Amino acid sequence: MIFLLACTGSSAGAAPFQMVQVAEKPVVTAIVTPPKGPDIPWLASAPGQLWILGAPTPALDISSHMVSGGETGLLGLAFHPAWPEDPRIFVNYTYLDSNMKLWTRISSFRTKETMREVDPASEVEILTFRQPYSNHNSGALDFGPDGMLYAAIGDGGSGGDPLGTGQDRSDFLGSILRLDVSSVPYKVPVDNPFVGEAGVRPEIWLYGVRNPWGMHFDGAQLYFADVGQDKWEEVNRAVKGGNYGWNRLEATHCFKDPSCSAEGTIAPLAEYPHAEGRSVTGGVVYRGPKIPALDGRYVYADFAMGKLWALPTDGGNPSLVTTLKQQPISFGTDRAGRLYLADYSGGVYRLDPP
Repeated sequence: MIFLLACTGSSAGAAPFQMVQVAEKPVVTAIVTPPKGPDIPWLASAPGQLWILGAPTPALDISSHMVSGGETGLLGLAFHPAWPEDPRIFVNYTYLDSNMKLWTRISSFRTKETMREVDPASEVEILTFRQPYSNHNSGALDFGPDGMLYAAIGDGGSGGDPLGTGQDRSDFLGSILRLDVSSVPYKVPVDNPFVGEAGVRPEIWLYGVRNPWGMHFDGAQLYFADVGQDKWEEVNRAVKGGNYGWNRLEATHCFKDPSCSAEGTIAPLAEYPHAEGRSVTGGVVYRGPKIPALDGRYVYADFAMGKLWALPTDGGNPSLVTTLKQQPISFGTDRAGRLYLADYSGGVYRLDPP
């Protein structure tokens, strides 16, 4: 059944869309549409299931060998660009080892011939690493037009990055990685920015991030949001080898040392203070045919306050579009360009013309 839900207004005026509820699933962390086949999004649910929109049963359930709750769970999903000819899908999830220590695992699974089921016995581990704390696990996955798998990795948690992982390139934490998964488990692309640099993980594409939540390619350009700590939230455009400043900086502002320098760091495209919101949810560039007010703009929201913004990709300031009743936790599109949004409480919505 499909439900229509009205948006609450804001100083920005009436929303230029209506929200049509299309599913009810717990904590949908990713909304991803396959590159071929039916133009129907798949949903990654933090408790450990992959759902095809409209299907009564999950396409995959890995809840028995992972851990979820809080900021842990099934956190990322990506289809191989050649799917279904290459039937692999890639997921990012957290699990506990025999000593109850928390780990992140990036794995591939293979879909069955029906293209609507995933073989749970087909898992191939790509990458694992320890998480020092339970939060800031990030987890977004996406393939670029270069065929490489990009993986967003948070700073490892606690608060304020006590281990200094944001500026430490000797580990995976606080980074976005770029992997060549054409062979098992993966290869480091030879054109990654830190290949051959002593003491640096060559998988790193960029670093200095806290908890990138939401990552999206628009053509060759990668956008991501980074959840702030005490005062500021930010939206970024990915730059090869870029340092995004955490934990020296929080957005464009000194974090602990008021005399800090921003030299050598990449400034965000947009930022907002905690008076406007408390936790940014990264979105997508909307290029759909039906909502002109959003066309060509990066659409993102604040999880805590429900504010939804549209940022021009060709320059300019973001505009506040509306304030939602929902707590937006993830965005996605289908191949027709229609925009989807998941609410933390379980609803999944398609944004249609009003």
